[in-house]
Amino acid sequence: MGSSDIPPDHAPSWLVPLHMALLGVGVIFWDATYILMTRRALATKAYGMPLLALVINVSWELVTVFYVCEAWLETVGFFIWLVLDLGLIYTTIKFAPNMWARSNRWVGRHMGWIFTIMTAVGCLGQYAFASWWLKEPGMGSGVKDGKWWFGKEGYDTTELAFWSAGFAQIVASVTSISMLLTRGHSGGVSYSIW
Repeated sequence: MGSSDIPPDHAPSWLVPLHMALLGVGVIFWDATYILMTRRALATKAYGMPLLALVINVSWELVTVFYVCEAWLETVGFFIWLVLDLGLIYTTIKFAPNMWARSNRWVGRHMGWIFTIMTAVGCLGQYAFASWWLKEPGMGSGVKDGKWWFGKEGYDTTELAFWSAGFAQIVASVTSISMLLTRGHSGGVSYSIW
């Protein structure tokens, strides 16, 4: 996010390339995480990402890829995440009946519909936040000089991602711990993935 930003004159020349390199490393690590979670879920027959975290994650990626991203590297990176999400979605729907057998069989049997409806609502929420943020220049905190979005200055997509993806990460962390405590086992995940 923000790969088209122009840093202020006092910023070192390595700042934007370093930002892009770190984004690339982050994309690669998340790619590995999604692949490892899918493989572990298939091996343990238990999905690895909590439902709410997966829904927020997928809806964030959909809105980011199809509305917020403008640079090809960002778009490709986030689109790869969407493709890799298919394994997480598949294992969640496939193994939900077993995972919900003791607490709520109805949820397990209807996980496909539940996921679809929750993701649609999540996309509406993510889009509402992103479109509000990008409605006019200057949203957020700090000076927005040199922050560009589709040729218009003053739109800080990096800060937008901080707040929206940051929320998704907090939900993933809290719900992952909750899922571990509720299940009583680490099926679908492992220490190497975390």
